[in-house]
Amino acid sequence: MGMFKGFKTKILETVNPFVRLPTMGLDISDRTIKYLRLLPSRGAIRFDLFGEIEVPAGIILNGEIQKEADLVKVLNDWLSRDGRKVRSSFMVVSLPEEKSYVRLLQLPKIKREDVRGAIRWEIEANIPVPMDELTYDYEIIEPAGASNEDHVDVLVVAFHKKIVESYVRVLKSAGIRVAAMELESQAIVRAIRHRHKDNLVRAVADVGRNRISLTIFSQGAIVFTTTMDLGGSTFDANISRALGVSLEEAIKIKTEIGLRKTAYEGKIWGALAPALSVFADQVRRGAEYYQGYVEHAHGSEVKVGEVIMTGGNANLDGLEMHLSSILKIPVRRANPFEAFGGKMIPAVPPMPKNQSLAYATAIGLALRGLV
Repeated sequence: MGMFKGFKTKILETVNPFVRLPTMGLDISDRTIKYLRLLPSRGAIRFDLFGEIEVPAGIILNGEIQKEADLVKVLNDWLSRDGRKVRSSFMVVSLPEEKSYVRLLQLPKIKREDVRGAIRWEIEANIPVPMDELTYDYEIIEPAGASNEDHVDVLVVAFHKKIVESYVRVLKSAGIRVAAMELESQAIVRAIRHRHKDNLVRAVADVGRNRISLTIFSQGAIVFTTTMDLGGSTFDANISRALGVSLEEAIKIKTEIGLRKTAYEGKIWGALAPALSVFADQVRRGAEYYQGYVEHAHGSEVKVGEVIMTGGNANLDGLEMHLSSILKIPVRRANPFEAFGGKMIPAVPPMPKNQSLAYATAIGLALRGLV
């Protein structure tokens, strides 16, 4: 899954299978574009190039490109600096989680080759957009711990065609060669799933600047996603108001103090606690939805057993301990280098772990086709 119907390219499928191409992940969000390039190197993967591009406010809004020409200019300015390496790469590009329709569908037991035809009817019944306005892809999955003798579980990811077409137009206008487009959550799961060989169901919370994306996966297969309008900018604004300081100072305080309850006479904790309560509640609801689906569809009980955090604002000191105490399950920060399986060059990551959390999506995108 990940190459959307109607925009499928043959780049990765027609090259010599013994030649591994340089792959760059391009993680596009409302205010930043993160890029990261990996090179195959004698059975290992070389960490070659990474960086971040600021996107002026208003060019992308909630994942939807508002000013295509302005975004092309942002990309062209970047290419003028790093053009040679970038243009020699094939791009795997993120599509906005908040603009996706992700549905876990249950079909009668049918042959795999008949699934595409069968899901059309289910899509029409479950996604409130006419079929001729959608582009979609699907993946057949096996929920952990579930008996699957009488039906087929299928994860469908769909977008309005206009959303995907807008991204394609911008990338083409900038001269960027696109190998695949996929959900941010697909890339994140690819980056962190290497060590997860068990049947434990996990939730990934990607804590970004303007939103938090929640993904539940098992054995590498995504089974649920949702987004919430909450993120680091909310934390910053709440601290700024509570302490009467600028946003810049609030960000500095957040980074240095974290969730220390006694700091600033408890004002930081008081400013952050309501938003964190909403965050924890959304994680709990997502976990309950998945558990309810499994119990209904499979007659078995499979609970989310761990929460993994990614994203730049997952670095908030004390966040994992606070969430764990509320949810009563382990919570930890991700290691986006897990998927390299000890085959990374250089052996020591070229960025600190706290910075790597912000690059989890770009790492996962770049890994597509290399692992």
